[in-house]
Amino acid sequence: MERLRDAIGSPPGMTFCTDCGQAVMAGVSEVFPNAEHRECMWHLVQNFKKRFHGQVFDDHLWASSYSWNSYLFEKHWSAMAAAKPAAMVYLQQNHKKLWTRSQFGVTCKIDYVTNNLAESFNNWIKGEKGRNLDDLLDTIRQKLLIKWNHRRKIARQMQGKILPHIVDKLKEQSRNLDIDVITSGDGIAELCARGGSSFRFVVNLEQRTCTCRAWQVSGLPCKHALAYITSIRGEKIEDHVDNYYSVQKFRSAYEGIIPAIPDKSMWPKSDHGFFMHPPLLKSTAGRRKTRFRGFTEGGNKGNKGRHQCPICHEYGHHWYTCKDGDPADIAAMLADR
Repeated sequence: MERLRDAIGSPPGMTFCTDCGQAVMAGVSEVFPNAEHRECMWHLVQNFKKRFHGQVFDDHLWASSYSWNSYLFEKHWSAMAAAKPAAMVYLQQNHKKLWTRSQFGVTCKIDYVTNNLAESFNNWIKGEKGRNLDDLLDTIRQKLLIKWNHRRKIARQMQGKILPHIVDKLKEQSRNLDIDVITSGDGIAELCARGGSSFRFVVNLEQRTCTCRAWQVSGLPCKHALAYITSIRGEKIEDHVDNYYSVQKFRSAYEGIIPAIPDKSMWPKSDHGFFMHPPLLKSTAGRRKTRFRGFTEGGNKGNKGRHQCPICHEYGHHWYTCKDGDPADIAAMLADR
C-alpha cells in the first residue's frame, strides 16, 4: 500500500473496495486514512450466510446494498432487524466499511457493490499464476500492453462528447418512462410515477442532482432525470452526463505508453542468494468448468499426461524429469526439496 501511495499519491475522491481480508483492510485504513473504503458485497454475503439464513435476508440483504438513498436502505434494514436483530448486530460489529450505495460518496462515480472487476482480472491471468514471479510480471505487462494499444485505437476512432455505449444505454432507458413531470422552473421539477404514486422526487438539472441519489453517485442521469430531460424540447441527454464518461477521459486513460523491454535473457544478471520458486497452486473446490473428453470423443489417448511442468511449461512430465528446462532451476528446486 505504501508503494501504491508513492506511485499515485492520495488524490481527492480515491475509493477502495476490498474483500473481507483483514490484512488488506488494515493496510488501506493505515496508508490511505482519508480514502473512501468500501467492502465487496459478495464477500460480505458469503460470510453472513455462514451464520444467518432465511427468506427475509434473501429478499432484503442484496436489495439494501443496491439502495440509492437512506429511506430505501432503512426500509430493507428494518425488515431484517425485525426478523433477526442479532444479524443486524453482527453486520454493525463486523462489517463497518461501506457496502450500500446509500452511503457511497458522490466524488467517485463508481456505483459497483462488488469486486467483480478484480475477479475478472484474476481470471484473466489465472493460467499464468504457475510461472516464476519475474515471468508472471512480464506476462502481465505484455497482456496489458496489448490491451492498452487496443483501447487506444478504439479511443482514436470515437466521435462525440460522451462514450457511445453510455449514450445508447441512456436513450434506451429514456423510452416508455411512465413518469409525470411537474416543472417548478429554473431547471427544477417534481417527478412521480404516473397514476398517483406516493413517491415523489425532485430533479435539479443545473446541479445534476435527484433526491433518489442515483444521479449523484453514478454520474449518469437516473430515470427521473431522464424523464425531465426528454420532456424539454431540444435538450440532449449527453449534456447531463458526468465528464467521467467522456470520450476525452477515455483517451486520456490510455494515452500513456507501456515501455517495451527485451526478453529475460538480456536482463541484468543478479544474485540475491536465494531462488524464488513458482507458487504451488491448489485445486479449487467445486466441479470443473471444463470436461475432459473421452477416448471416443478424440480426447486424451493415454500417451501424454495433463500435468504441466513448472520449469518448461510443457505437458506430460514432472519438473524433476524435465529435459528442456534450465538445469540451474531444476538443481535449485531439488536442493529446496
